[in-house]
Amino acid sequence: MKSPILSLSFFLALAGCDAAIIANQRAAAEAEAEADVAVKAEAGGEAVVAGEAVPAKNGDAKVVADVDVKVELKPEALDLETVTYLVKKGKVKDADALEKKLNNPKEKLHSIDIDGDGKLDKIQIVEVKQGDTIIFELHAFPSGKKDKDNFVIVGYVNFTADKTTNVLVVKATYAPCFIGYDTIVYDYNVPIVVKNDVVVVTGGVGFYGWLYAPRPAYVGVIVWDAPTVVIDVHHDGCWPPGHCKHHHKHKHKHKGKGKGKHWH
Repeated sequence: MKSPILSLSFFLALAGCDAAIIANQRAAAEAEAEADVAVKAEAGGEAVVAGEAVPAKNGDAKVVADVDVKVELKPEALDLETVTYLVKKGKVKDADALEKKLNNPKEKLHSIDIDGDGKLDKIQIVEVKQGDTIIFELHAFPSGKKDKDNFVIVGYVNFTADKTTNVLVVKATYAPCFIGYDTIVYDYNVPIVVKNDVVVVTGGVGFYGWLYAPRPAYVGVIVWDAPTVVIDVHHDGCWPPGHCKHHHKHKHKHKGKGKGKHWH
């Protein structure tokens, strides 16, 4: 029986298929390496980090994270409704009091944790004045960074004096880093009186009285939590405790007028 004879063209076709498969595998690996890497944050947020393919020594592609980070938070991470309620009902007297409530974990006004380290980020209020509008920018500082220049604007509270209708329009909105930020608005109106182009809030006391009183623009001060320091104190000056048996404290009672106790 004659053995089947494979033609040269057949072997060349097989070699061509292998080369095509290898080329396709390499293209797929490179495409996967160049894709963006999505990193989920625990505080209902999402950080999207762009990946960059870097060739390694063994020929495999390796992904290196870029510094371009996009933060996405859910509205429940910041309770803007309660923030506006505190202002409306006079539960806070000024921006400093509001800022303290925002940063008090017991108030549960926010659960923002941008860097996902399990700690609440600090919120700073920065006041910006634009004509008849006063804006409170809410800056969130990642607790792991502790850098005054590293923050994300998470919300705004706008106070706009409409001098034609004599009302103060208060409006709170989320920053673009929140999902659905452009569809959620908390607003209400407060009666005002305008005298000589100066806004006078009805009642003239409380938060709105402070808001329109002559004063510099408010900028909150962020105080970072001090690191925990453990100090190990041994009364006998020895380690392990009690190792130095020859050190003893003796108490002597002295007769006479002095009634104190002397330790040696």
